[in-house]
Amino acid sequence: MVTVTSVLRRSSTVNFLENGGSSGDSSRRPSLADPPSSRRPSLAGLSLRLSPRSKRANSSKDIDTLSDKTAQRLGQAFFSLPDEINVQILCYLSQADIFALRLTSRSLYSFLQSHARPITRAVLAQCAYDRTADEVEEDHVVERKAGYSCNYIRTLYPQPTPCTSMDYLLQMLRRQHQIDKMLSVTMSFVQMRIYMMPSCPRFEDFRPYKRKLARRMHLAAWTIYHFLENYRDILIHAHPEHHPVGETSYAEGSPSDEPALPSLSSCRQCNESLKSVLDSYPGTEIIPAYHFYDLCRQHLRALSRAPSYAGTIERRLRGWSRKCPTEADLALFVVFGGIPELSKLSMLKGSYSQRIDAIATFTDKVTSAAISNNVGSHARPGQHALFTEENTLVSPASFDRLANPLNPPFTAISHDSVSSLPIFDRFISASDEWITRMFELVKQENQIVTTFGFVQNVLAGKQEPPPPTKGRSKAEVKGPIEDGDFDFLAPVKGFD
Repeated sequence: MVTVTSVLRRSSTVNFLENGGSSGDSSRRPSLADPPSSRRPSLAGLSLRLSPRSKRANSSKDIDTLSDKTAQRLGQAFFSLPDEINVQILCYLSQADIFALRLTSRSLYSFLQSHARPITRAVLAQCAYDRTADEVEEDHVVERKAGYSCNYIRTLYPQPTPCTSMDYLLQMLRRQHQIDKMLSVTMSFVQMRIYMMPSCPRFEDFRPYKRKLARRMHLAAWTIYHFLENYRDILIHAHPEHHPVGETSYAEGSPSDEPALPSLSSCRQCNESLKSVLDSYPGTEIIPAYHFYDLCRQHLRALSRAPSYAGTIERRLRGWSRKCPTEADLALFVVFGGIPELSKLSMLKGSYSQRIDAIATFTDKVTSAAISNNVGSHARPGQHALFTEENTLVSPASFDRLANPLNPPFTAISHDSVSSLPIFDRFISASDEWITRMFELVKQENQIVTTFGFVQNVLAGKQEPPPPTKGRSKAEVKGPIEDGDFDFLAPVKGFD
């Protein structure tokens, strides 16, 4: 707060500096009897006081001007280079720098769009390296694993040709983000389960073990993500009319020819398509993917039921008396929602009732969409395209191809697709296709461990299958696994 005293003190000080008066003259109040001063000290003092500031301001403006000129010269020098060299330089930038560079100018945005293919490959390779790097292993081993991971992910989701935009990169990074969230919550669930086992030791710091397990489950999570997307696409788009197993209109065999284990779907044609999807995965990724899904299934089962320690009165007070979701609801949530919906539910910081509401909201949305589609409201062509040719360089068809697999196609779900879903506990974990494919990959004398036996072997540092070499054919990669004491085979190794 400025007072009158402080204002007067400042004014007297200014008069003293300007007129050179004594302390007595400066402290005396001016009166009408005083003769007028011949000088104009206020303007002179103002000019003296402002001159240093103006010099500093001018110097800062000169520095800004020089920096702008330097930046302009650097930009001109950069664009004067050949495009191949410019792209090679941009490939060394980080993911954050590339996306920040897109916002600088239209010319750089257009340049990145036109050279999206090599830049996308560089960003995905860096992402694979960050999630494969291990301080214990040697550099050439890490580079070999990172190269295999990047090639495997790009095999699951091929890059469109020609690639004239960053949309493919954005969608892949979105998938990677959802997988990272799912791995994080799944590893926390594994830590809790391990601490509940009396035979397992207690760790002072479990973070190194979680990172080790997340690195091992990285490609397994991508495999399950891709399989659930393909399963949903087969149920909805491949052939919406499903023929149940045992119908004579589809197969010549009798119902007695059905396998002892349940199938992935009640439709024979869907099962044949799903077998071809399973055969497309390398043999070294089938068993870890099976165990990763089993961990996700157990975690979803734990999230969808009330805590067991609460009594009847506490359940009523906290609102935990609501019924758990049915097997059909959980199967619908996993198949049509996939890893994105599972990661949302797992990251939900809420109570049991909020998780039940999230599952019920999604299942109601799917069932209502199936009812409305059966009535006759089908999807209009191109209604999923959020952008048009007027405001983007990407055509609606290419955007649909990249964006639609990430979101459930509610407008295309039919009642037949919903009715053909399998039982939740038997989906993948006890299906004939997955079990048969797993035992085709190992020898008869080998025994596949359980899910938490696999986790214990990974944490104990048991060997994982080496990535296939470049010279091997596709048949050899998808064929039986080579001999070795791998982490998904018995015996279960103890760890300290």
